[in-house]
Amino acid sequence: MTPKRKQAPFFLLVANDQTRNYLLDLLKGNNYFPEVMPEPSELIQILKKQACAIVFADCETIALYGAGIFAKVKVACPNCKIVLFGDRAHLRNKSHRDLIKEAMDIGVYACILAPYEEWEVLSMARYLLIKENQSRLTERQESED
Repeated sequence: MTPKRKQAPFFLLVANDQTRNYLLDLLKGNNYFPEVMPEPSELIQILKKQACAIVFADCETIALYGAGIFAKVKVACPNCKIVLFGDRAHLRNKSHRDLIKEAMDIGVYACILAPYEEWEVLSMARYLLIKENQSRLTERQESED
């Protein structure tokens, strides 16, 4: 019997209530169970113990904490994949565009713009979870050799 593989850690760091609830309902309804993080400091403490993880974050998080929060996430978990959810209203504001650009320069894996289509969110979640789980399996096999 093959042992059950544990899913890569998956977190939501989403300040906008509507976006957070939409993503959480969509993901849970499709058997993905991210952990909602109330603030970046808690996420960073958890990520320090992870080899890899997936974080979905929104532009409001950047507005509240600055794009440097993503650098802290990457220091805590260098293999962490961050997906940024951007509201089109943020793109009209130059300071928000600059924050998004800075986040992308720091190492955000992808950016999805509103409206967040179900297929886009689910495809990204599925792709990243498969990729992370494959990486974990490869690491496990290499350590057994």
